[in-house]
Amino acid sequence: MGDQAKVIGFATVICLVCSVLLAVVSTGLAPRQAQNKANDVKSKVLQVFGVSVTDDKGKINVSPQELDAMFTERIKGLVLDSEGTVVADRTVESLTSQEINDRDKATGLKTYYPFYIYEEPGTGAKQYAIHVSGKGLWSTVKAFMALEADLSTIAGIVFYEHQETPGLGGEVEKPFFQDRFKGKKWTANGEVQTFLITKPGAADSDHCVDGITAATMTCRGVESFLNADYAVYHSYFEQLRATD
Repeated sequence: MGDQAKVIGFATVICLVCSVLLAVVSTGLAPRQAQNKANDVKSKVLQVFGVSVTDDKGKINVSPQELDAMFTERIKGLVLDSEGTVVADRTVESLTSQEINDRDKATGLKTYYPFYIYEEPGTGAKQYAIHVSGKGLWSTVKAFMALEADLSTIAGIVFYEHQETPGLGGEVEKPFFQDRFKGKKWTANGEVQTFLITKPGAADSDHCVDGITAATMTCRGVESFLNADYAVYHSYFEQLRATD
């Protein structure tokens, strides 16, 4: 019994020490992890506006200071509520993942909707970007979508986070799929159109794109949340037009 007690006691001490060490490491790394996540979001926003800040492997190739400077100088962020009204006391940097991705079960709406305005250095030309996200097949799929000055024509889209099946739904992050959105439109004659992700080869209008082979459920999810999120942003766009 004495030897067993010693073994149990030793194992308990080792477990306690390891637990403490893991807790210390986790706490120490938390600020760096949060900063890395913030930098990743900034890089994706810049990318959707056509600003290259990553290498061929998708790794950020500018310093954190350069990234912050580019973002601050070129981009203005606004926070909208679920009615498309500007929330003056919140910044896009302060929003949590839950606030911009989780949907109310009753309404299907999120708490906040970040909106980005990009100004091209030198020319002053502007583009706009909305944050879109929702359920795919296995995970929440997140993306930034850039719009031209008419707030209808899609300038680009960057899917930046998901856990869909590699080679199937996971292809949403590939250039061949993202490029299909460029030049497509959300409105016709001033009216919002239902945006469709069709079967491969079936896209036949300015308001749809070809889907991904064997990734029907992921494409349906993307189609659903694109339409739901754009509807909220369009409410803000209508307010803008009314004040012009």
